[in-house]
Amino acid sequence: MTKEKFEEIYRRHYPAMYRLARTILYDADDSKDVVSEVFTRLLRENIAPQEDKIEGYLMTGVRNKCRDVLSHKDARERVQKLYLAEMMPKQVVFIPDDDRLERLMQFVETRLSPLSQQIFRLRFLEEMTYDEVAQAVGVSKVTIYNHLSQSLRQINEYFSKETAKR
Repeated sequence: MTKEKFEEIYRRHYPAMYRLARTILYDADDSKDVVSEVFTRLLRENIAPQEDKIEGYLMTGVRNKCRDVLSHKDARERVQKLYLAEMMPKQVVFIPDDDRLERLMQFVETRLSPLSQQIFRLRFLEEMTYDEVAQAVGVSKVTIYNHLSQSLRQINEYFSKETAKR
């Protein structure tokens, strides 16, 4: 495939491929990476599908690559979810019963970033699922897990130190 032919295919199909990846992944950076990998494979393996089949080939490549990315994210998210499940019972142990919720919310409001606060509130006060929080905030589920994991670690450290002082 000539350089000119590749550039023409790239210009013509990139927007639709990116939209498809973005629809599946909900993440701009991952979507760009997926589309780039599909084009890289096209170049590297010097694949030259027939003109009338190129769009189908490219879109199938994007869809399959998105599945790979989601599969990888799912495994990472499962590990993070298990970690969070392990962390939550520990939080209750470190916070005395008398004013537990009030002190926890004070910590959340004063020590966490605005995005982490919003995510924490939606997940634990509104009892939204990770998917619902991700959609409400406009970020990926991985970002939700990362913020919650970091927030819970900070809460655990703070209340562990506070308990040790008593």
